[in-house]
Amino acid sequence: MSSTLHRLAWVLAWFVAPLCTFVGVKAQVVQQGDASPTPDTARLDQVARVPGVSTVLHGLNGGITFSGVHDSSIGWFTVATPALSYAISRHYAGDISVSIYPSREVQNNDPGAPSTQQFVLATGELSDTFVGLHATFNAHKLRDTATASFTIPTGDNAEGLGAGKVTFDFSDHMERYVHKTGLLLDVGMGDSSGLFNRLVTNNYTSVGALAHFQEGVVIWLLGRNSIQAVAYEQIPIGSQTVYTNPGPPGSPSVTVVSGNGLGHDTGVTASVAIPLTANLTLSGYYSRSFEQNLNTVSTGITYVFRGRTDRKSLSMIDRALREAESGDQQH
Repeated sequence: MSSTLHRLAWVLAWFVAPLCTFVGVKAQVVQQGDASPTPDTARLDQVARVPGVSTVLHGLNGGITFSGVHDSSIGWFTVATPALSYAISRHYAGDISVSIYPSREVQNNDPGAPSTQQFVLATGELSDTFVGLHATFNAHKLRDTATASFTIPTGDNAEGLGAGKVTFDFSDHMERYVHKTGLLLDVGMGDSSGLFNRLVTNNYTSVGALAHFQEGVVIWLLGRNSIQAVAYEQIPIGSQTVYTNPGPPGSPSVTVVSGNGLGHDTGVTASVAIPLTANLTLSGYYSRSFEQNLNTVSTGITYVFRGRTDRKSLSMIDRALREAESGDQQH
């Protein structure tokens, strides 16, 4: 327990410094009266794995992403993730999504299966259903988004696709922009790893109290293309139960394990999003888990029902509102 507290204190110190920088820069911006807005295509509150369903467009929106994923422990598999999002206003929004696995190799649970048939191809499996509620504040240079999320247990926990029960998470996400470059900071706490770092498709889910942190940078390029890189850490607090799908032949066959300190993870993730049309986005990511010794690579295509056809006019309105708010703060 002492080692966990020591690690938690170290990580908190690592993230407090950037947070102080965020606050200090924000105070300086307000004093100088800088009213330049954040990038129009900021992806705050958007559904993970569905990179076009965001609160930029108010009201109901939806989309679906088809991805091919390679996990160094289980190989290649495919994922389809549909999502719905509803933005009540530019401050409040909610979304719901679930991942569907058309084909995925899993362990053969038949005790009489020969050694050459340790793995079988599973089709049509579901992950737990994710529900997120978001509130965005200070929509200017420093944007802060508080999120309360929970899962509905629709996934098979024996195969690492779910927690086997309802889980929850509370997190705070901050973005500080300088022109087209944004600094990112996430701090949160919950009772399952399935609600953290949802961009990456993992083959395990841990259940038990944990704290999580993420820090990085996003750069917006010409044509609304974006590149994002983050470092993350997930720190278990107390006892954890880990559900996983075993890897290739020769790996341990245990699918459920419990104990203190399990579920700890650190790593880096780099992702890219390239809009092809108003409704189609090409995306991909690479993630390296140092603690789990795993590499995950994914490429996908997303179709969004409400594309960017009216985004320009909405962005102009949003910009005018932000500048008006900035003027009120200065007076």
